[in-house]
Amino acid sequence: MNQYRYDNEVIWIIGASSGIGRALAGELSRRGATLALSARRRESLDTLKESLGEQHRIFVLDVTDSDLVIRTAYAIRAAFGHIDRIIFLAAAYTPMQIDKLDLAMTMHIIDVNLLGAFHVVHAVLPILKEQQKGQLVLCGSVAGYTGLPGGQPYSATKAAIINLAESLRSELPKHIQVKLINPGFVHSELTDKNTFKMPKIISAERAANHIADGLQDSSFELHFPKNFTVWLKFLRLLPYGVALKITKIFK
Repeated sequence: MNQYRYDNEVIWIIGASSGIGRALAGELSRRGATLALSARRRESLDTLKESLGEQHRIFVLDVTDSDLVIRTAYAIRAAFGHIDRIIFLAAAYTPMQIDKLDLAMTMHIIDVNLLGAFHVVHAVLPILKEQQKGQLVLCGSVAGYTGLPGGQPYSATKAAIINLAESLRSELPKHIQVKLINPGFVHSELTDKNTFKMPKIISAERAANHIADGLQDSSFELHFPKNFTVWLKFLRLLPYGVALKITKIFK
């Protein structure tokens, strides 16, 4: 099968230091993209850039700092002249039950996963509108499809990301494409925190291939692996009276 190419494209990956972001950086680089690589950990970004090539640039970023996000967006545009795609993959996750909620960690998860997404959207929309083209990609999760026991607060932020992406898709002009990624379980530093069995878990490299193959199609949502995600989509469609009885099984 012929793979989609990204020659002459500038792609900003936010959350590139590990997991899906790091694997996606490698995949898009192999397919010809020039990358702006962002994360909080400079050492990890330095190692990544060294493995990918000098054509790429590092922009250390904390997405909870709105002013820094704006400055970084315009620094990338100044460095490359344009930005073709912005992919928001930054995420924080700590599994916890609602009766043992760590409020400080909860605020951190909300700040990174949700407020960080709003910071990025606020920063890049003027650039995309000025360019009259571009793609904005937000990463939700199938964990945001429906409330499951033990899912908060991570799942709640991902449900909000899904809602945000839906709103943006309906609100923005057609020349700005909004795409939503909803992965299932993907092996990473985040999922290493889980102590339960994760159905149909896939590697970060396989997830990166799904994303790289899906960014160029016209669909709004990219979800994978489908032999897992379609069942959660079905659960989302059921009446609450039925769906909530099913979700209790996972308690």
